[in-house]
Amino acid sequence: MSLFSDGLIERRSVFAFLLLLTCGTVSIDARVGQATGPDDTDGKKQGDVYSGLQPGEVTQPFKVLRIKDDEPDEVELVKNGEEGVTLVCFVHRLSTDDRILYGLGLVDFYASRFKQLNSHFILLSDEQNKMTTLLRGWSRGPIFKKSLVGLSLDGEEGPGYYGLNRQVDMTVLVIKENKVVDNLVFDAPNNFDLEKIMQSAAKALDQPKPTLTTVQNELKAERQRELDKRIKASRVFKLAPNEELGRIMFGLVNARGNRAKNAERRSQQLVTWAGDSKERKIALAKYCTSVLKADFPLDQFARAAVKKLAVSVDQ
Repeated sequence: MSLFSDGLIERRSVFAFLLLLTCGTVSIDARVGQATGPDDTDGKKQGDVYSGLQPGEVTQPFKVLRIKDDEPDEVELVKNGEEGVTLVCFVHRLSTDDRILYGLGLVDFYASRFKQLNSHFILLSDEQNKMTTLLRGWSRGPIFKKSLVGLSLDGEEGPGYYGLNRQVDMTVLVIKENKVVDNLVFDAPNNFDLEKIMQSAAKALDQPKPTLTTVQNELKAERQRELDKRIKASRVFKLAPNEELGRIMFGLVNARGNRAKNAERRSQQLVTWAGDSKERKIALAKYCTSVLKADFPLDQFARAAVKKLAVSVDQ
């Protein structure tokens, strides 16, 4: 169940939000080899392959390009004398696929619980312009609320002092008092590796060991609360004669994925809601008419569906 898979770069942050809302994180077929379970590896090495500073070694500050909205800026990480625990995830391979960032959103959610935990996700790449564009899209999305997302200023090799191995997919360092307390190396990282990262951070923080399922469920509940808040604050919901209609219409107005299928599914839900009740059919037709008059940003499929319901439901 690798966190990598072929895919497009555009619109990832919104799609990732929906994936995380549905299942907490992603689980897809491994790119190479078989998927690993929770006990297949200790996370510190794959065979005899190592990457990065080892436990007990002293860190040094390094600079990255922080990608935040439209204004990237250089910042220094792992500063001398930095308090608390620092988690640094070096992502080595992202030139054609950003699927790994889906999973790291779960780590960010866990990190957001602790003020004393600094979390950084750093992409290593020689394609600075391309990667800046990709990460800018992620910075605008709802996934990374606490963690710094940035691009290494040292290209795909990363900061030289750290001795990173570009043949692996991800190197994770857990740092406390400017010393590495844990080093984890992953090739084709999967969901259970996310659990190892969170558990390593928890150990450094002297916190109870989290489980993947627990954090996923907590994230799912949090995303649902956020979505409910968005729905209830929306104009299309407030315009609805009741909550059920408002929720369905919100999904029609804010389409994601296959918009034609979404419009078909949502319009069928509206028809089902009306059923054989003349009163409900009239209420639905009036609501659809109001939605059209309010000039919501409906795509062509949604607009056609609402128009059809506005004129035909009560016939």
